[in-house]
Amino acid sequence: MASEPFILVSVPLEMFLEAGINTESIIQVSAREGKIIIDTPDTTDDYVCDRDCENCPLNAVPCEFNCESCPCEANCDGRELDE
Repeated sequence: MASEPFILVSVPLEMFLEAGINTESIIQVSAREGKIIIDTPDTTDDYVCDRDCENCPLNAVPCEFNCESCPCEANCDGRELDE
């Protein structure tokens, strides 16, 4: 996928917290006529792993030990097993 240009938009943290989105949440962004929508996905079932773990949007998701459906299962180092 080609790199796209980005812009930085400041949004008050309080607004995210009021919406139920915290600093560890996975977010998705979409556009509608006259609106940019930031929300959390209902599920990650449709996520397709591209094996780029360093830039993985699910990188900070805590392990739920459901390895068969984890998009990063092939690259799991098992570190959560000891915690």
